Amino acid sequence: MTKKKKIIIAVVVIVAALAVIFGYLIKTGYFSASNYSHLNYDKYVKVGKYKGLTYTKTKATVTQKEINAQIKSNVQAKATTKTVKTGTVKKGDTVSIDYVGKINGKKFDGGSATDYTLKIGSGTFIDGFEDGLIGEKVGSKVELHLTFPSDYSTKKLRNKKVVFTVTINSKKVTETPTYNLAFVKKYTNFKTKEAYEASVKKQLLATKEQQNESTVQSTLWQEILASSKVKKYPSRQLKYETNKLKETYTKTAKQYGMTLKKLLKAQGMTEKDLKTQAKSTVKAKLVIYSIAKKEGIELTDKQYNKQLQTMLKNAGFTEASFKKQYNETIEEYAEENGFRDSLLLTKVLKKVEKLGTAKAAK
Repeated sequence: MTKKKKIIIAVVVIVAALAVIFGYLIKTGYFSASNYSHLNYDKYVKVGKYKGLTYTKTKATVTQKEINAQIKSNVQAKATTKTVKTGTVKKGDTVSIDYVGKINGKKFDGGSATDYTLKIGSGTFIDGFEDGLIGEKVGSKVELHLTFPSDYSTKKLRNKKVVFTVTINSKKVTETPTYNLAFVKKYTNFKTKEAYEASVKKQLLATKEQQNESTVQSTLWQEILASSKVKKYPSRQLKYETNKLKETYTKTAKQYGMTLKKLLKAQGMTEKDLKTQAKSTVKAKLVIYSIAKKEGIELTDKQYNKQLQTMLKNAGFTEASFKKQYNETIEEYAEENGFRDSLLLTKVLKKVEKLGTAKAAK
């Protein structure tokens, strides 16, 4: 084989290999407008200071009062409601009634109903109706002599004297369990009140720590963003983010039977504002991915998918039940809502914290 033929064959092999790689990158979305990971960040953004930042960190604490309030809430969550046909009607009760209204001995439109659910004290009926049922026995029939108010919505009924014959069929009774050892054993995985209360404290503490962490990260992120400057916007990404926002607003507008223009106007916006919002999104993503690259921070597909499964589980879904309820997969939902960027941002900000200095809150 001649040297020339060897070179030609080598070139063909390299071109073929590059075609396979290039095809794979296209297929996986590497060059898609939604992907920022392949950009030359220094060309587009000057990232502000993110190393050596000072931030305030509040120590999480939980009081006994907060523990008691959470336990009370947990107990109330186990309350059950049942329908009874005994007892008397009290303010705040929810009752089932049949009623017939008559003016001058004759029924009128809208003045009668059967099995009507009414909460006493809600002000659903004219003055005197609900108060007239308080103290009456469930199962009894009550006659109420009332007068429609002068400003009643139906003009022909204004100032008319009316007699309502009301039968109280039943009422709903809420039974809230007592907080004691029996409650703990029945509704929790603990065998003692002390162990249960310790778990409540631990959960409250974890929630506060997470809230404090979110506050710190939000403060750091705003500081970094404010000091970062966009040199120029990558055109494909800016167009993508603008169109994505437009699609989101259009979808919302349709839900309310409006056009995009009308929805934006109602919110004091124009389509130009969508581009402004898109620019903010592009800037944020450029900063996120730039810092991630500088610090060697990655969010692998394995880590990303694990997080999606954790979110599904915490929300009480399986992949099938999620798709059934939302008519899309968790992956599609996550893509629409920028979960990957959010998760990468969290990793970036954790690194920023480590590179910074925490001071205790006064």
